[in-house]
Amino acid sequence: MAPSALTDKGKTELVLKRNTFFFNYHAFEEKWEAYTSSITNLLLLLKNELEGKNAIQEKKQIVTDFVRKKQDGLSAVLALSSISEEFMLRLITFIRNIDDSDLNNLVNRNSFPQTPSEKEWSKKYLFKAVRNNKSLAEGIVNLLFEGFSITILQQYLPLFELKKLNFNKLDFSTESLLDSIIRLAKKGSYKASGDNDPAGLLKRYLTENNINYRANTIVPNIRRKVDFAIPNEENPKVVVESSYEVTTSSAMGDKAKTEIEVATDIRRHYPRTAFIGFVDGVGWYVRKSDLERLVSAFDDVFTFKQTELERFLKYLSRIL
Repeated sequence: MAPSALTDKGKTELVLKRNTFFFNYHAFEEKWEAYTSSITNLLLLLKNELEGKNAIQEKKQIVTDFVRKKQDGLSAVLALSSISEEFMLRLITFIRNIDDSDLNNLVNRNSFPQTPSEKEWSKKYLFKAVRNNKSLAEGIVNLLFEGFSITILQQYLPLFELKKLNFNKLDFSTESLLDSIIRLAKKGSYKASGDNDPAGLLKRYLTENNINYRANTIVPNIRRKVDFAIPNEENPKVVVESSYEVTTSSAMGDKAKTEIEVATDIRRHYPRTAFIGFVDGVGWYVRKSDLERLVSAFDDVFTFKQTELERFLKYLSRIL
């Protein structure tokens, strides 16, 4: 293949001068615009059906019938609460793997299809099951509008997500709709905030306990930056990597491969250094094969539970 006649500067100028700025595939956009409009119309229909209804049970029955009879009924109700379909799948995974009597009663857990708990339901499977199984549909509706009251959800769900699971959404009130809009619009900022980052939590924990560390740093002879070198990168006694996954993706397999390679570097060049992993989140619960590969890289693993953080502190005290 003949090389381009353009210089590197010319190639740069071409990209800048002929930039399309935002990818815009019209056929795709029209398809999604039609889908968005259909969800809007479904919510307007639901709003009309709920108007004048005051009893909570009556409202819940209307919503249950709605998600069972309308093809995109569940998608519309999730949108009303600013809950993503992916997050809903994670919630179902949580429910299927955590045995809590209050939560089980709320969602009619005994009506769930009997499938292996380690295999997450797909969106297609869940949506079909909701339409075909009335008790399951009732349980999902209960979760969406009463979940805030369940103790174990209060313990595990971030408040940002927990407050989406409440009856106010059924009123279509200005306040509840604004709440959904704001939570959806600020989701990215919420997730990106350094104060809400697992690595940030570890930094604060190490600082509060007067443990010296270097974060996001290069340790000589290790092929990539590490999350933490304790006490420093020149003489690391402990190297810590953190991986908190709520969503799932093929990148989790790449993460496992990378950490295994880092472990090889550490054991070759720093044989007396402990390699520790903080591995947590429902995403790893779903991708158990990748989880098994990942943890094999570490000398020990911890989660972000308070008791685990305390165990980590004791682990460090023995080494340092």
